[in-house]
Amino acid sequence: MSTAQPPRESVDQFLKASDELMKMGVTFSGNIDVALDDFKLRLEGFLKTNFLERAVAEMLTHSFSEFERDLRTNLVGINKICTEGGQWYAFCFGSALGRDVHPPASSDSKQGSASKPSTSQEG
Repeated sequence: MSTAQPPRESVDQFLKASDELMKMGVTFSGNIDVALDDFKLRLEGFLKTNFLERAVAEMLTHSFSEFERDLRTNLVGINKICTEGGQWYAFCFGSALGRDVHPPASSDSKQGSASKPSTSQEG
């Protein structure tokens, strides 16, 4: 029983879609990070006014700090998934971020292909 390899065109479409998804994840997490910073700046301005009771301001400060910590942890996770996903696709399929790389099975040195750029020096 043998399994058929998908056509190269299908693999290329899959890689392109995956690459776009990973780039969207990085962009999306960056946008959330900027929005969080903007909100934090506004919140700090509100907390400095005399219109809030001190206990309420402290409660809001504590709640926002916990929220920010959890959100930033998740943003780091999204970026890690996108970065490691790109490396995984490069390793398995020989393509990452629009450039060709040599998978370890097709090169002379397993260590060299993971760290060298796509230009090869054969001689």
